[in-house]
Amino acid sequence: MSTYPEHYTPEDIRQVEQIKAWMAERNYKQAALARLARVSSSSLSQILGGTYATAPGKLLVNVANAMKHADDTASDTVAAVETSVFRVANTAFQMARRYRNFAVVSAFVGTGKTFAAKHYQRTTPNTYLIEATPTMTVQSLIKLLARTVAGFDGKGSIDDKFRAIVDSLVNTDSLLIVDEADTLTPHVLHTLRRLRDLANVGIVLCGTEHLTGLIRPAHGQFDQIRSRAGFWPETIRGITADDAAALVQAAFGDEDISDEVIARLFAYCKGSARMLIEGLVAAITQFRNGRELNVQLVDAVAKQALCLQSVA
Repeated sequence: MSTYPEHYTPEDIRQVEQIKAWMAERNYKQAALARLARVSSSSLSQILGGTYATAPGKLLVNVANAMKHADDTASDTVAAVETSVFRVANTAFQMARRYRNFAVVSAFVGTGKTFAAKHYQRTTPNTYLIEATPTMTVQSLIKLLARTVAGFDGKGSIDDKFRAIVDSLVNTDSLLIVDEADTLTPHVLHTLRRLRDLANVGIVLCGTEHLTGLIRPAHGQFDQIRSRAGFWPETIRGITADDAAALVQAAFGDEDISDEVIARLFAYCKGSARMLIEGLVAAITQFRNGRELNVQLVDAVAKQALCLQSVA
């Protein structure tokens, strides 16, 4: 084992050695891990080399979380990178579940809220995710929830099905996530409010920026839900540059991606994780043909495959 300074605790040393072993086993580049962990490459290099000037414990936690996340999502079609949007959404899910109240997540289209909701539902027991539609009625909502939550797909009145839903959920640690909630009518939202009150479970409403506009006005049509919202951050307008860096790094594995390439991809995506991953990264992967991933390639793919205006 290498020699470490005195301000490295035994736990710090154990984690450093674990990181080195993890990277060696997976042939994972240090720069790639640093980017996923939101730690500068120089800081991670100093930490692993035993030359970091202060206690490294806090940064080691970030690195350990990134390693776990990389392992947990290795088989995902798209890696569930912990972007700022992903973290806000997960905070909403956790708080609504813990405090059995409403949480509201509003974000611009393509920022990743739906991806976060699907990942949370897939990886967390007793989580139910439904997607609202503009034509959803109280009856169609209750029928959907009866099948999804209570396994009730037979005959019976709407009231019978609603009571079956309540009986299945009441006082459990269940969580209901409703995506596209900005399309719901006041009657459907009132039904969700009654469900929350009777079953004593958490409900998260996810939607576009219009969701906040509907709920926020005092004494508006959604005021009864507004008063029950325990977590309700500002509308998310887009991913950050750090988010983009982590997403790009995850998409290309342990390949060493230059800061210039990441900056150019971020400029093209204009804050949309969907455009970044499903548009730019997918097109580059399709048309790269073994070429070096550089700014010139990004510009060419953006123009020729996606008809995007130059940001150079």
